Amino acid sequence: MRPTVTRAAQVGAPGRTQFAVDMTRGPYYRGGVKPSASAFALVVALAVIVSPAAHADPAPLVFATQNDPPNAIKQADGTWTGIAVELARKIATELGTTLEVKEVSRKDIVSGPLPDADLAGPLVIGEKMNARYELSHAYTATGLTIAIPDTHKESLFAIARRILSGAFLVALIATVLLLGAVGMLMWWVERRPVKPLPPEKQALSKALFWAFEPVIGYKASQHQTRAGRVLGTLWGVCGVVLVSGLTASLASQLTAHKLAPTVRGPDDLAHVRVGVIEHTAGVRYCTRHGIRFHGYAGIPDAVAALEHGELDAVVGDLEDLLYLSQSHPQIRVLPGTFMNFGAGFGLRPDSPLRHDINKAILKITATEDWRAVVASYLGRAE
Repeated sequence: MRPTVTRAAQVGAPGRTQFAVDMTRGPYYRGGVKPSASAFALVVALAVIVSPAAHADPAPLVFATQNDPPNAIKQADGTWTGIAVELARKIATELGTTLEVKEVSRKDIVSGPLPDADLAGPLVIGEKMNARYELSHAYTATGLTIAIPDTHKESLFAIARRILSGAFLVALIATVLLLGAVGMLMWWVERRPVKPLPPEKQALSKALFWAFEPVIGYKASQHQTRAGRVLGTLWGVCGVVLVSGLTASLASQLTAHKLAPTVRGPDDLAHVRVGVIEHTAGVRYCTRHGIRFHGYAGIPDAVAALEHGELDAVVGDLEDLLYLSQSHPQIRVLPGTFMNFGAGFGLRPDSPLRHDINKAILKITATEDWRAVVASYLGRAE
């Protein structure tokens, strides 16, 4: 039996008929007993509990990444910036929520149990990651490129550091030590008493030493003893050879950097000293093409070796090298890429967010604002 709806007295505006529910009839009323106060209190309590839940803020979008400039940069205060982080934050805004960045090691992102996050990355859009994640659309098309020293931008400090860190510095230190040793030997020889020679022998000795003086530029006759004059002459001859060697070493240090093999593209990598980052596409490329390389833990280490003259070229991701070139004017990134690939995000398999995230990526990356964001990190929009 349903509650009875009865016409109530007209207390509103004229022309309107108001109705009221008669709770004394229907299933809420049995035998003339009205609903209890406890039942009413239960309804009120449920309303209080359900109402906040219905208006609660949506859960944040969790993004698992590592400190990997320029895609993800962890600031000193714990906040995150970077190309991938900025995109994930814009995606969260499109989804009507906020972004929560969770720091996860690269190893945990690409292997082992999946990170406890909605997004992970950035990842290479390829078969290996597709077997592990539900991949998003690629938000950028990138690839490998080459960084080389820019000799035209080498500072005086860099030149001095390169000279003093090579063979010239070793030769210079050895020369100073040798000068000290010869000087002490000359002092020991000259301090002994001198017996005068007959005039004939004195004339012959002066004539012989005089013949060497114009050649070596050393006046041996200034010494009092014959041993001193012999030592002085021999040292003068050695000095000529030593100065010539130091000059040649200095010249080689100044010109070797400019005469280093020129790298114009991937075909020249087999003939130069190459540095790559471990566990990246650069290692796979060099291994596949038989290019010998030196592995480094990160791009900054490889770029430092390039600046110090230990490498002729560094092979790495385009974004990484362009970003570092902003703060390292002594390196130059060659135009163009090879072994191209796309970069995107990894989602959990069968993620319900995949469609909305892909839609947001397409919308955001098509705007001029997004190109400005990329340019702020790389110096140019891709």
